[in-house]
Amino acid sequence: MTEETPIQEPAGTATDNVPASEDEINQPGPPLTARIEQEQKERRLRSEIIDVGQNWYGGSNYRVDQGGTLNGAGRDIIQYFGGDEPSVSTHPIPSDEFERIRTCLIETASQQELLDRLANMPVVLLRGDPHSGRWTAALQALMQQRLTCNHLIVKDPKKVRPNDLRAGHGYVLRVDEETWPRRPEAVLDQLCAVARESGAVIVAVVPNDCAVTKSVVTHKCPAPGDVIRRRLVHLSPGIEDELEAVRLSLDEHVAGCRPWEAVETARQLADGRRQGRSLAAMVADLPYVALAELSKSLEKTDPVLSRHFLISSAVLYGLPEAVVSEAALTLAQRIRQDEQRDAADKEDQGFPIWERLSQWISHPGLDAAEATRGGEGQRIEVKPGMANRLLVAVWEQLPAVRPALYDWLAELVRDDDWRVRLKAAYAVGKLATCDFHVINKRFLTPWSNEDGHAKVLAWALESATLADPNVAVLVRGRLKEWTTGTYRQRLAAALGYGSVIGVRHIDEALDALHTLAAAAVYLDTCDHVARSVAEVYTSETAVAVLREQARWAAGEHVGEQVTAALAFVRLATAERDEESYPPLWRHEVVDELALLWVNALNWGLSTTRGDVQLPAYTPSAWLLMADWAKGAATEPTINNVINEVLRRATRRLRPSWTFHLHLWHKQQSITAAQFAEYIRLVKGG
Repeated sequence: MTEETPIQEPAGTATDNVPASEDEINQPGPPLTARIEQEQKERRLRSEIIDVGQNWYGGSNYRVDQGGTLNGAGRDIIQYFGGDEPSVSTHPIPSDEFERIRTCLIETASQQELLDRLANMPVVLLRGDPHSGRWTAALQALMQQRLTCNHLIVKDPKKVRPNDLRAGHGYVLRVDEETWPRRPEAVLDQLCAVARESGAVIVAVVPNDCAVTKSVVTHKCPAPGDVIRRRLVHLSPGIEDELEAVRLSLDEHVAGCRPWEAVETARQLADGRRQGRSLAAMVADLPYVALAELSKSLEKTDPVLSRHFLISSAVLYGLPEAVVSEAALTLAQRIRQDEQRDAADKEDQGFPIWERLSQWISHPGLDAAEATRGGEGQRIEVKPGMANRLLVAVWEQLPAVRPALYDWLAELVRDDDWRVRLKAAYAVGKLATCDFHVINKRFLTPWSNEDGHAKVLAWALESATLADPNVAVLVRGRLKEWTTGTYRQRLAAALGYGSVIGVRHIDEALDALHTLAAAAVYLDTCDHVARSVAEVYTSETAVAVLREQARWAAGEHVGEQVTAALAFVRLATAERDEESYPPLWRHEVVDELALLWVNALNWGLSTTRGDVQLPAYTPSAWLLMADWAKGAATEPTINNVINEVLRRATRRLRPSWTFHLHLWHKQQSITAAQFAEYIRLVKGG
């Protein structure tokens, strides 16, 4: 399949409204089964990257079955809504959130200052860094005022009216750079008037650079060691003596740890303890000391290439050492070009080719591990917990290296090895959390306008979304724009929604994907959308996904039908190969499953139009149906679905059904009773 293969309708399904030449149709490309196999490999590597980056001791799954930040406990709680939500809305705080705060909060001087301000003012601004615990502090203050706590969500603070609030209620309002008005003092006065009239209290969580000077409290974070100890006592009862024994070591190892990181550290320490790991050993493995020593490592000039290897490892960790080393040498050459300003520099000595790997890997955050497969040599690993931090720390401390770093990453995403491309794209996404404007201009926007970059762009967007919920808002904005943009931008949007972005916002994702499928002219658009449909299919989204796919299968546009067929084959393949996928046959609506099967089987047949042989887009649907037919002997639900599929068999499908039923009966894949019943249904009996 090529990028611009036009969709062709099978004979007898609709009018031929998408003309194509024979040359265009027959251009070679990987078959659907090969594409699905490659997608599964990429999914496993993505899952591994996410697990390594966010979990140190316990296990986790990429497939998030509910919305919210992946492993984001303790961060400022942020809720995002689609474009049709009201301009002002309120949401009660869950009761379990109150219990967590009562048990785990550590009061600081700013907490008391916030309480004092609330005693005299109906609106107080709590200023601080993102993910620093401001949300928790605001809720605690409202709880101590004995108010009913709510989350106040507004697109524009000026739109809040007295009837939006209730007397005796407290509201936490999150205000970021996008929603904070140009004249904040005037808006603060308006909010105060609204709160007084309604008898409510508001704590607005604002960024550090908020220009307002009145009614402002600067949030002070508690010591990370104290946060971890308090949280661990809550999560792991009976740990007090063990905690006291490692008090000094813990404080040393979490120096510089941010509040949300402290909360996450406590959760993972508790997970590790339940798995039988020693608390002392886990504390010794924490990444913060290694990050603190990063400055020293970056100052080292001997061995010469150790810094380049460190940066390469921060991007390509988990890959074979030869791959990481080759990329490190490429980076060194780029940086060397920037350093050579005159002829004298250019005559400098070459690379120190006799430096040893053991010298390069001396940084405490790196390690070498034996490969799991023969022929790959050692793998380069990073210390647990450093995967998401190391590259960002390098970027922050070495501004002069950034241009060469960007050029190097741009080269890596064009590498022949798909693993290198994926890792490099994820690295770009992490850097987007440092300066989204720069990364968007340097990578994201150009990729959205270039051939062949849709996949790496989608990977980068997923990485950025996982790394920072504030950046996730910007990412969703770009995807919405691209959904109705140029052809290349639509391809990028099609793949971009097939990630945690789509899982968290399933209705928005399915609506956008339908827009793309219904307007599809080329097969690549359908295939990209179908891939994303399979990616957002989880136990929580299964009903919505299958219902929407059934609607597409019955749609008038050929793009909807082809996309539904390609997506359903992916789901049926994953159901067979990957245990994490919810079984399709458990979907309660038999009619929807039957419609999806009929559509997939229909597009699984080739056809001839004049002298042109049109391809079968989903030929593996018949192999997958063979698996279902075999399972129908012991699972009545599957048998009911197949019976309905056979009742709906069209004149085009009946010959193929007859052939396959005889084949499966001869292969003993189905019983004699099944064969007799199925043949009767095919003949319309």
